[in-house]
Amino acid sequence: MTASADSTTDAAGSAAALRAELVEVAAERDALRAQLEGDLPTATRWLQRKVWRQAAALDVLNRRVVTQRFVLRTLDELGRSLTAAEYRAARSGVTNRQLRERINDPDAA
Repeated sequence: MTASADSTTDAAGSAAALRAELVEVAAERDALRAQLEGDLPTATRWLQRKVWRQAAALDVLNRRVVTQRFVLRTLDELGRSLTAAEYRAARSGVTNRQLRERINDPDAA
């Protein structure tokens, strides 16, 4: 992927993230308005949906962590770790540029 294509993808992702955040803030505003008007069931439903979304996101993250720990334990039991080439290949497979930059290159030290 070229640098311009990567920045286009990042910009589209940022725009989508901003839209999603705007929708969430508007929904929170509506729930707070409903609460002020005494419509507690509406406010409660919004809060319940938010908790369910956060629980689902946490479950996805937890599954990733468990999988990564399993891979690392397996490599440790085999008496080896990732080679520099394997590590770079795995790192380059991360599509999010900011996340990829947070991962240290083993040869950088």
